[in-house]
Order: sequence, then structure tokens, then C-alpha cells
Amino acid sequence: MSTPVIQTERLVLRAPRPEDLDNCVELLADYEVVKMLSRIPYPYDHEAGRSYLSLSVERWRNIEEADELGFHIDHDGQMIGAIGFKTLRETPKIGYWLGRPYWGRGFMSEAVAAAVAWLFRHTGHERLAGEAMTENAGSLKVLEKLGFRRVGEVGCTSVSRGATVPALRMEVTRTEFLNGH
Repeated sequence: MSTPVIQTERLVLRAPRPEDLDNCVELLADYEVVKMLSRIPYPYDHEAGRSYLSLSVERWRNIEEADELGFHIDHDGQMIGAIGFKTLRETPKIGYWLGRPYWGRGFMSEAVAAAVAWLFRHTGHERLAGEAMTENAGSLKVLEKLGFRRVGEVGCTSVSRGATVPALRMEVTRTEFLNGH
């Protein structure tokens, strides 16, 4: 499988590139974004960004062996956020973030819908999970809008907070998602 490029009405989802470094660092320098993410340190710096981008580029070079794959989200040629699938050898989990200047415009729902459709159409996975901190109403709304249903309460370890915070685990099946979209 070649590296996909997914186009939606307003967005392009594509593999991360090393030249995304400055945008990643700028957008993830915002604690309001990072505090809702599990694995992103704060403050986020160029060293963390280089490490993440290097791994992301390498994973797309060997898709069949990758346990994680990520997309960057572009709007008008500018990187505005990211979507990732982890635990691809099990029930995959989706994670995502969007730079604060782009909140409230429906970008994440549009991007997640496209990424989930890609996953179900190009892999054999029958189920996809997502976890969002209970205080993250925006992320929970994105999952609910796309047909994910609540399956339990979990603890989400937040690197930036140095703590585990309450979260909800949501899931959607291939059939549920493809029949709804």
C-alpha cells in the first residue's frame, strides 16, 4: 500500500513530513491543546518534534509492520493538526489533536470521518476505539457524531500533566461506521 493522501471538502490528510517540525512545535506549544493529549510532553520542543516526525516517516515506509500510523491535517496548505491510529495489531485506537486557532469550525469531525473511513476500507479491522478525557467535550462530541458509543470509563495517563485523568472509552464497528457514513 502506498502512502495515502485523503482529500475532504476542506482538508487534506497526508503522511507527516520532516518539514512539519515548526508547525508541530508552534501548535503544540499551547497547553490548552496538549493537556488533553496522553503522550505529548509540555512544553513541546523541537527535539520532541524531530523524534516524533522521524518515527512517523519511518512507519509509513513499512506500513505492514507499523503498529502506529499517523496523518497530518492540512487546511489551505497549512498543517493544522494530526490524527493517529495506534495498536494496529490489536483493536486500533484513534487519537487526534487540532491547533487552537482551528477549533470550532468542524475540521476535526471532517478529518476523523475521512481517516476512519480510510482505516475501515483499507484494513481488516472490525472495530475502532477512541478514548477522550471526560473534560474534553469537543473530542467526545467528535466521536459521538461519528457513531462511536461509550463502552466504559478508563484512566488516561497525561504526560503533560504528570497524572492519570478520567476518560471515556468509545468504540465503533466497521459495519456501524460504514452504514452511518
